[in-house]
Amino acid sequence: MTRWTWPAAAVLAFAFLVGLALHGQRPDILVDFKPAGVLPFGPEQAREIEIARGEDRKRFVRKGERWDAPAETGERIEAGLRLLRNSAPMRVLSAEEIARVPPSEYALGPDSPRVTVRPVSGAAFVIVFGGRNPLGAARYAKVEGETGVALLATYVAEAWEQVR
Repeated sequence: MTRWTWPAAAVLAFAFLVGLALHGQRPDILVDFKPAGVLPFGPEQAREIEIARGEDRKRFVRKGERWDAPAETGERIEAGLRLLRNSAPMRVLSAEEIARVPPSEYALGPDSPRVTVRPVSGAAFVIVFGGRNPLGAARYAKVEGETGVALLATYVAEAWEQVR
């Protein structure tokens, strides 16, 4: 090998990298966001919210752009609606899987938090939040009209429990 082989290889490698840097294009890997949550309509279409836990009930009505609640509560309602619309279930347990486990394991009883969202038009959306899964990262949730039980991230249910 000659004395100039390694320096020439270094210059060629540098020129190649500079060429890539100046010409390089990234493939378009970004995709449009599509909500994958359980709420079948947009949060802006919600007109009335009812949060119930046993006999305790709270009802909020949207008046224009605001909820008939203190500003902080209105913000929490909006956050809860966005989470229901955007946060996809981690998993949906089928009817066969549910049948193999006692209902008490899911904690989806009459004292469980129940959120009813009534849109401007159409049918109401009702979800009941149950207990935590064994790992504690998700909560069982039953959407009225669906056969399975969804595993939703814990923060989705906690957002609704913070609405006062």
